[in-house]
Amino acid sequence: MNKALKYTIGVAVVLTLIIAAFAGGVLFDRMLPTVGVVPGVGEAPVSVERAATEVQKIINAEALEPSDEASMTAGVVKGMLESLGDPYATYFDAEHYKYFTEQTNGEFYGIGITIADKDGQAYVVKVLDKTPAAAAGLKADDVITSIDGVTRDKWDVDEVVKRVRGPEGTPVKLGITRAGSDKPIVFTIKRAKIEVPNIEQELVGKDVGYIRLYTFNQRSGDDVRAAIESLTKKGAKGFILDLRDNPGGLLSASVDVVSLFVKDGVVVTVDGRAAGTDETYRVSGDTATDAPLVLLVNENSASASEIVGGALQDYKRATIIGVTSFGKGSVQQIEELSFGGAVKLTIAHYLTPLGRVIDKKGVVPEISVTMDAEKQVDKAKDTQYQRALAEIRKKL
Repeated sequence: MNKALKYTIGVAVVLTLIIAAFAGGVLFDRMLPTVGVVPGVGEAPVSVERAATEVQKIINAEALEPSDEASMTAGVVKGMLESLGDPYATYFDAEHYKYFTEQTNGEFYGIGITIADKDGQAYVVKVLDKTPAAAAGLKADDVITSIDGVTRDKWDVDEVVKRVRGPEGTPVKLGITRAGSDKPIVFTIKRAKIEVPNIEQELVGKDVGYIRLYTFNQRSGDDVRAAIESLTKKGAKGFILDLRDNPGGLLSASVDVVSLFVKDGVVVTVDGRAAGTDETYRVSGDTATDAPLVLLVNENSASASEIVGGALQDYKRATIIGVTSFGKGSVQQIEELSFGGAVKLTIAHYLTPLGRVIDKKGVVPEISVTMDAEKQVDKAKDTQYQRALAEIRKKL
């Protein structure tokens, strides 16, 4: 297998048998074999292979409804990943992995939402304009509780992506909990081809260029460069780069974007587990502008957005306005499996140019401005945007 890293920009087992009888029911230990001793009590820990083999034999021989091979394999892999305590560790079956690899190409069939996870819940970060989700009435901060009748104690965002996406014109049924609603709301939404709007750009007044970047994919660097060049020709002498609600994406795209504003230096260092595995990423040297810059971030700015924010902050290249970002400062690696599918797990933290760790801390703005998310829709009421506009004009 190709061991090249694919970056996405996240035991001791004690088995106790309790023998008890309850109101006509009985749990009994007839012919149960000894699975193993408790690790650390007289003998070495039981190997994963031995434990899995013995438990599989018990299931096949004794379980009322034995699992099939695929289900047991998935259970074993998921259990091993859960032992890491890594919130971003995920197992993909072959079909799931196919959906995951489509995430960064900027075009897909779905309903038109961006999502993130918080405390094991998948919630809607943004509903894209003129999409099936917008027409159906989904809103930011809606929490996804079921998909086509399937529920989870803890939804993995990547599984949500897998289940929500599908062929154009087919329906997907979402169960949603919403603040202020007493019970879940069910939406049936037809999937459509979604063109992810990577860029929003506008000349504000005669001299300020506003650029909003929605995701970090293969096009991001080129899109932001084109926006800078277009707005400069129209008279822009300073820029606002808006990364609010941008959940991140490709590490390489964050390097491309920083390269547009910083002439020389490190963008990010990936701090791996083993000695000698650190990787440093530098700017390309092909800047697009040296004009004054203000960066907008909020609590949903994550991953690649935080790489950009951390670098621009360390180089004092931009004034950051908003609220502390999400704090997703880890790097995940995708490893394909020989029997199909893949596993994703955290293999490193990233460090800003000055060696700061962003994971679980976030990028802290120089100017803190709190705001309700719904006010972003109206720039006149968007206090973060208005403060950014005031700050950039001070620099011109």
